[in-house]
Amino acid sequence: MAFQGPYIPFNFTAGEDLNKAAQEGIAIALDDGKTANNGQEARGILMSKPANEQEGTIGLSGVMKYRAGGAVTAGQTLTVATSGYFTVSASGDYLVGHGGATAATSGSLSTGIFHFANNYQSSSLDG
Repeated sequence: MAFQGPYIPFNFTAGEDLNKAAQEGIAIALDDGKTANNGQEARGILMSKPANEQEGTIGLSGVMKYRAGGAVTAGQTLTVATSGYFTVSASGDYLVGHGGATAATSGSLSTGIFHFANNYQSSSLDG
């Protein structure tokens, strides 16, 4: 079961309706307040369910629930897919965090360790 630990919150204004159950744990871009399309623009994980143009909260760093966009094993590095879901990173992807101690299946909520303040592009040396 996914759980949340300590995290750093940040308020933002939603640029689209984020008040849907399947959007819990997705990545958000702060430049437009919409679902992030990749790891480079992702700046946090959705912590609330704001309607369009309403204030919401994202988690910037910490232990947070995320929505998996594919199978993730414990400890794998994560990036963001065009759906805002989190997937296992490949060389050249922008890394945003790591899968937690348990595996995740596609579409499920799991727990990971994240830090969005300085996403960086992975190399072949990153796991």
